[in-house]
Amino acid sequence: MIFDVGGGEFLAIIVIAVVLFGPDKVPELVKKASRVIAYLRGIANSATDTLKSQLGPEFADMTAADLQPKRLLERTLLRDVQADLDGIKAQVDSLKEELTGQFDPINADLQASVATARTGLSGLEAAINGAAATLNRAVEATEADDDEPADAEIVDGPSTDQPSAVAGEATPAAVPEP
Repeated sequence: MIFDVGGGEFLAIIVIAVVLFGPDKVPELVKKASRVIAYLRGIANSATDTLKSQLGPEFADMTAADLQPKRLLERTLLRDVQADLDGIKAQVDSLKEELTGQFDPINADLQASVATARTGLSGLEAAINGAAATLNRAVEATEADDDEPADAEIVDGPSTDQPSAVAGEATPAAVPEP
């Protein structure tokens, strides 16, 4: 539709126009609006044609969108150096492909080394986990032995008259008789 106006929007505009101006004046207003739009299009086309003719033959295929500053600069300034830029881009692309090809074997070797290191580290991790489990069992067994009361051992003293001593305790020394 005209000016990016959808069908529903166009219908709403017609209904509003009928309500505001009456059904008798709407056809006359539509004719006037179409004349104004045609006149504005003529002015725009005339201005574009004038610009094309004054700028020269290299702008013969110019459109209204080409008059945007960015596109105009690309067309006028970059046109002269575009071939050089394309050549530089092609050289950079070929250099990129060449370098990528040189680093592929190094990358493959590096990935293989990383895989080998991961395998070795997983084996080392398993060994460390096994040693840790063994140490934990040993610590638990030692703690269990410390918690049980020790049995008293009877040690024979120098005479039967003296009380018996428990292992680990000092016994009184026998005193010689005079």
